Amino acid sequence: MLPHGDCPGVDLVQRINALCEPYRRNAIAWLEACTQQQFEDVDADLPAFLQRLTPVVRDRFVLNTGAILDGAIRYFGQRG
Repeated sequence: MLPHGDCPGVDLVQRINALCEPYRRNAIAWLEACTQQQFEDVDADLPAFLQRLTPVVRDRFVLNTGAILDGAIRYFGQRG
């Protein structure tokens, strides 16, 4: 089960926003390429994208993307 059940993208958005620039923008560009969606406002667009997925696909996407973003934060650093 996802944390924040009504808004499954909030954790991913927080991880993306934790990245320093230019890595934050790079993470958004990577997500856009993977999902074939444009995220002009990642805070609103990513959760809206996730709501359109089936629960099983959404859970896998959040789990795998979260792990990748956690690695990016460890490697590239977090906003101070």
